[in-house]
Amino acid sequence: MTKIDENRLKRFLSGHFTAQDERYMIEQFNDKDSLSELKKHLKEDWKKGEFDQPDKDLGHVLEAIHNKIETQPKNRILGLYKVYSRIAAVLLLPLAILFLLKNVGGNTQQSEQTITSIHAMHGSKVQFTLPDGTAGWLKGGSELTYQTAFETRNVQLKGEAFFDVTHDEKRPFQVIGSESRIVVLGTRFNAHMWPERSTTEVVLESGKVKFVANNNEATILKPGQRLIYQKQIQKAYVDRVKTEEHTGWVDGVLIIRGDNLKQVADKLSDWYNIDVMLDGTYPLDYKFRATFRDESVEEVLRLMKLTAPINYTIHHPKKLDDGTYGKMKVVLKMNK
Repeated sequence: MTKIDENRLKRFLSGHFTAQDERYMIEQFNDKDSLSELKKHLKEDWKKGEFDQPDKDLGHVLEAIHNKIETQPKNRILGLYKVYSRIAAVLLLPLAILFLLKNVGGNTQQSEQTITSIHAMHGSKVQFTLPDGTAGWLKGGSELTYQTAFETRNVQLKGEAFFDVTHDEKRPFQVIGSESRIVVLGTRFNAHMWPERSTTEVVLESGKVKFVANNNEATILKPGQRLIYQKQIQKAYVDRVKTEEHTGWVDGVLIIRGDNLKQVADKLSDWYNIDVMLDGTYPLDYKFRATFRDESVEEVLRLMKLTAPINYTIHHPKKLDDGTYGKMKVVLKMNK
């Protein structure tokens, strides 16, 4: 069992922690050998709080993958969320999952139906298993919702997720986005369905999927194909890709293939949950190619500078008025 630095844990729980404290806690929450002791400390911290609710088993917070949470009164869920919001930010890197269960509808029959929401906080990834056995990963900043009873096998996605769908010929599985849906029987694919972005992307690893836009135009995808749907013109384009380049994030691998500087900046922003900005112009035809696994953003930038004509400046997070820290900011510049 790994010995936890209690002083660092206390600072993190209080909200007055340094960047070094945060990195240390991330390492501990990602270390399976530390889970038992972390669970003990979190239970003790929970009991110290002034709550009217009975004791809460926090095992699901540390090992929430594949677990189910019973519907709780709204005030209890909010109390848990407020106290452990900072913990969730680290637990979801990538070990845990935050469920928010809420009633929908107004009559008695509807109130018995619940909606389960799975949230992956920025800079994290969350593993999930749905009631039908379908498994997958949810990328940071994304949300997956579905009826808890799961009779229709429909899920709504805001963001990006990888699905390994359990085959059921009588009940097709559907992923519903803001302006389209994906219909499958049993397959493995990556869905990129951010409602605020101009495109929707689907990359098929195995099996077969049908992409259906809101205008009812349908496109069938075969393994190794990527569909890009332009929302504004309601047009779908299909090309062949190396699927691992689009699903590597599931295994913690950041893959850059043929991206220009702006695209690299966007990937780094999403991957590390930081603000990456460009200083000056950059040639669109200069392409970057790299593969990173578990490297810090500082190491990634250092390696990029060694192999490409770029410079960068790091602005470390500043402490905010509420005691927390803002985002790290990075400025990239192409050398002339």
